[in-house]
Amino acid sequence: MNVTFVTGASSGLGRQIAMSLAARGDLIVVAARRRELLDALVREIETAGGRARAITCDVTDREQVSRAVALVESTDGPIERLVSCVGGGKRTTIDGFRAAQVEQMLSLNVMGTANCLEAVLPRMLHRERGHIVAISSLAAARGLPGAAEYSAANAALSTLLEGLRIDLKSRGIDVTVLSPGFVRTDENKKRRPMEVPLDVAAARMVKAIERRRKSYSFPLWLALFLAVLRCLPPTLADAIVSTVRFRKFRRTQAQHRKIGAPPAMAADDRRHSRTLPSSEPTNQPFVGDKALNIGTETAPHRIE
Repeated sequence: MNVTFVTGASSGLGRQIAMSLAARGDLIVVAARRRELLDALVREIETAGGRARAITCDVTDREQVSRAVALVESTDGPIERLVSCVGGGKRTTIDGFRAAQVEQMLSLNVMGTANCLEAVLPRMLHRERGHIVAISSLAAARGLPGAAEYSAANAALSTLLEGLRIDLKSRGIDVTVLSPGFVRTDENKKRRPMEVPLDVAAARMVKAIERRRKSYSFPLWLALFLAVLRCLPPTLADAIVSTVRFRKFRRTQAQHRKIGAPPAMAADDRRHSRTLPSSEPTNQPFVGDKALNIGTETAPHRIE
């Protein structure tokens, strides 16, 4: 039985992916920080006839990750697949820009996965087999307003894995990079363009994992839109993104007026709409929304 190590598994896409892979016969080891949610997930998997165990682990702590992987290998057998589902974000603000927030974003979205790679890769290389899976984001395609830090972190993650994929191919190890767009994790929130329900997103990802695809981005039209933007001159691409965001801001203003609430921003401050200051943390921010889920988890700067 294959052993699959899933990080960020206590909620969101990590949880859904762990359940789906368990249903396909893998022994799932779920890792995150919130033990009570992990235990509930293990019980659900076992009730459905699968096998799972939980390990409390903060993937931004390299020593914790190393000990967790060593424990799994000694008690459950070789880890055949790593699925890194950690990630999160907080809106980038111009006036409140802090280097420490960039560092936090990189620590969570890049170093969390890198720590896992450091722990599992030597064993996979020794066995000359394995599968590395990580969830990035379509936000990695280009720098986006209000999401500069998150875009940069996921661009770093995607580039890291793309380089490793080439280096590891001859060593028998496959690498899959998953890049979702808007993923709906809260039914009470307003729907966004081309948003994919959580269960549908997880099913698509599991299918890509099983096929060991090199990369998989969805939804298709959003992925194509961002790919086209990368091919355009920067001035034109920036103008298109700014226009899309400004229109969304105007719609938000109109909705606030309609329900009698104060607008998000005064009319004469539209020229500053790129800042959209907000203290509310978001999960994977994207163009023009206050709280968006583009990728993995549901809270900022944490690994469940």
